[in-house]
Amino acid sequence: MTNAAAAAPADTDSKMTLIGTAWRRFEVTTGRLDDAARAAFTNGQCHAFALAMHEVTGWPTTALITIDFCLEGDPMCTGVEGDECPCRIGHIVVTRPDGAHVDITGAHAPGTVPSCENVPALKMTETHWKAIHAGRVWRDADVAAARTFVGPLLALLG
Repeated sequence: MTNAAAAAPADTDSKMTLIGTAWRRFEVTTGRLDDAARAAFTNGQCHAFALAMHEVTGWPTTALITIDFCLEGDPMCTGVEGDECPCRIGHIVVTRPDGAHVDITGAHAPGTVPSCENVPALKMTETHWKAIHAGRVWRDADVAAARTFVGPLLALLG
């Protein structure tokens, strides 16, 4: 499912503020793949980028499990055993048909996403997404802003 119109926003080169992890503010320019965009979409808005990339490409979203133990008592904790509990998700990417994990930093072989090397990966489920959207830890996904970066990243990836 490729939707070039969704990847090319009407308003590009606008300054905007994205809210990331620990309420950190990131000043980004829409559609510009630079250090500010990479910081925003790897520190609190990765889920927004994964959702936007999924909308355009249809590639499935994938959770990278970076937390070693279940955070019992955390509002995101569903009590599911092992890697399946949403409270253990540290980063979200999409998985290309060739198996590469794609985030704002590019396409990576599984297990090589920067800052998420050699961690378990699993397909995102509705349970995972519900927990993320309802959780306090994850910021509201700014999918509209994320969409402005999808086209430029896909063009860079060829």
